[in-house]
Amino acid sequence: MKETDDLSFYENLLLTQIYCDQQLLNSEKNIASIFRSINPIRNGKKLFEFKITDYGYTPGTRFSFSTEWTQDPIDWSSGLFIELFNFQLLKKRENIKTTVSDQEFQGKILVAEIGNTVTDGVSEIWSDGLIDFYDYPPIDTWFHLENNPNGRLLFAWIPIEFVYNATEAMTVNCVDCLYWFDEEQTEQKEKEVERRGDNSEKSFYNKIRQFLRKKKE
Repeated sequence: MKETDDLSFYENLLLTQIYCDQQLLNSEKNIASIFRSINPIRNGKKLFEFKITDYGYTPGTRFSFSTEWTQDPIDWSSGLFIELFNFQLLKKRENIKTTVSDQEFQGKILVAEIGNTVTDGVSEIWSDGLIDFYDYPPIDTWFHLENNPNGRLLFAWIPIEFVYNATEAMTVNCVDCLYWFDEEQTEQKEKEVERRGDNSEKSFYNKIRQFLRKKKE
């Protein structure tokens, strides 16, 4: 991560923390929709539609909600994802006039390797709809997009109330494309790519670990 990106990384993180904190007031919403309030209309349809499924795994429930994209998000040639990423940041800035806050937000940063997902829906089921069918975290939580040697990394803010759901998604994900943004996890990733002999990607994760250590100081 470039030093010039540090400021925008933390500005967008704070912007997203404040926005997600506002969404937590919508307690009547289900897990799939609470952080998908940003829902642009494309080709006459809302991009996200929410449906009830009977595959819920939460004890005591017999159904959960799922998210259906009305356009294919993994068609990179369409430019949809980049457009959507920029759009959601713009909508947050329109909604939040100042990002000056003394509040200490509780939660964790999730990283999604969005070019390495698997469309089996398992992470969606086990997260009760927080993570979608494509292994993407909800749009309101997005705050940073980074290129690494093997693809794109999407950074998302997960409030503490939903860390359990995201962790459940990670546990069952068969390609390990979801993980927490912390020194322990990035060190593990670095060791994995070292075993594969990929020096460029190893350097990338080493740089992230240095970045995390600097922010602790």
